[in-house]
Amino acid sequence: MFAIIGVGTYAGVKLDEYYPNEHNLYTIILSLLSVVLSIVFVIRRIIAASKEN
Repeated sequence: MFAIIGVGTYAGVKLDEYYPNEHNLYTIILSLLSVVLSIVFVIRRIIAASKEN
């Protein structure tokens, strides 16, 4: 979970460095997107583990 969020945030920071804007939109958008993606990933793993039992 932390790896997904870290990669998304890092990519956003790097995009903001290459394409500067006033509000660091790439960092904000990719950070939120990576948080949602990591939550979905964790929920899917929990559901898969519960089906095995």
